[in-house]
Amino acid sequence: MTDLPANPPASKTTSWPAPALPRGRIFPAQLALAAELLERITDEALPADRSLQRELAARRRMGRRDRERVRELVLFVLRQRRLIDWLLESDDPPMAARVGIAIALADRIDPVLAETAGLTPDRLEHVSSATARSVEDLPAPVRFNLSTEAETRWQRLDPPEPEALAHALDGRAPVDLHLNPRHQDRPALQQELAGAGIDARPIPGLPQALRLERPARLTRLDAFLAGGFEIQDAGSQWVVRATGARPDERVLDLCAGAGGKTLGMLDETRGRLAVTACDLHAERLERLAARAARHGDRDLDLRALDATAPLPADMGRFDRVLIDAPCSGSGTWRRHPELRWARIDWPELARTQRALIENGARATRPRGLLVYATCSLWREENEDIVEAFLSDHPDWHPESPAIDDLPDDAIEQAMIRLRPDRHGCDGFFIACLRAPD
Repeated sequence: MTDLPANPPASKTTSWPAPALPRGRIFPAQLALAAELLERITDEALPADRSLQRELAARRRMGRRDRERVRELVLFVLRQRRLIDWLLESDDPPMAARVGIAIALADRIDPVLAETAGLTPDRLEHVSSATARSVEDLPAPVRFNLSTEAETRWQRLDPPEPEALAHALDGRAPVDLHLNPRHQDRPALQQELAGAGIDARPIPGLPQALRLERPARLTRLDAFLAGGFEIQDAGSQWVVRATGARPDERVLDLCAGAGGKTLGMLDETRGRLAVTACDLHAERLERLAARAARHGDRDLDLRALDATAPLPADMGRFDRVLIDAPCSGSGTWRRHPELRWARIDWPELARTQRALIENGARATRPRGLLVYATCSLWREENEDIVEAFLSDHPDWHPESPAIDDLPDDAIEQAMIRLRPDRHGCDGFFIACLRAPD
């Protein structure tokens, strides 16, 4: 076993990120488990949150703090991987080394953990020296934790106040609720949540939304089981509002998934919609059916189909069509940090997005509204797709959404861009397009 260099001086004035690890000793087995889970999440393209919940719940012999240490280490490495790799001076270091650096940044490394991670005294000395500098001196792609692909797209995006956006994307996402006004009003739900020890506050501009002051167990509450609310990020709720569905209209949700936005439109019209919801995966629609039944909505037209192929003949003349398009998910990095490093077939993704907007347009009635949305920051998935469509269809027109309370700085050329640092929600792009007569 090798000796380690002295810890960095306590007077260090840098603002380097570090994992928020619970008190107590970190054991080599926890380091190894974190590295194993990171390998699996990365290699199998798994969602980090669900994978961690499943894997850690299965390890019943682990204490609560031990599980929380592993969870925090995994999420920290996913959020800060470019920075960690810069400290390791490697483009593809072992996951155990990445976890070891995360522990070192928390000033919790010891000789046994260093040996488990494969970190030499020279490497730890290098880390100590490097972190004595200000993190602001590092190249932007490193301190913003951008992959090579994301670096190129970030440069093209050229966002105002890039430091604030990057910092927000490194943070933790809040827990937001969309309430069902058919069940109860917002003050009543706040009171019911408070009775369960859960503090929640309204979200400005979203009359059916609440934000929790801290995470809490929600799915066993009576209000949830009775269809009183769904867990839904504020950005998704802005998409629902931008779609603007009105009672008694025909609405097509072309990429419904498990149906969060479908339920949002039903709740906000008190169930008075003729909804057709589609998805490529039948199991997602089964989840939507169960969630809708909990809200009291059982008369939905659910169709498992490939929405990039020609749609059935009866799927036309909808008053509103919502396309929540498959995308890179770059606007959800704080919620899904594994997506920072996902391998994406960009040409195929663009083909999918173009096909969806074309089919959505064909399904929209004259003077109807087509809403194209992504949870992506990148212009390639947003403005480029919409502008190409408008170039091919000059009789269609972008239209500013009829939302009174939408922040002014969220609208650019009649299209909506939401940012976590400015608007407190996931990053979203929304374009409302009016069909010709």
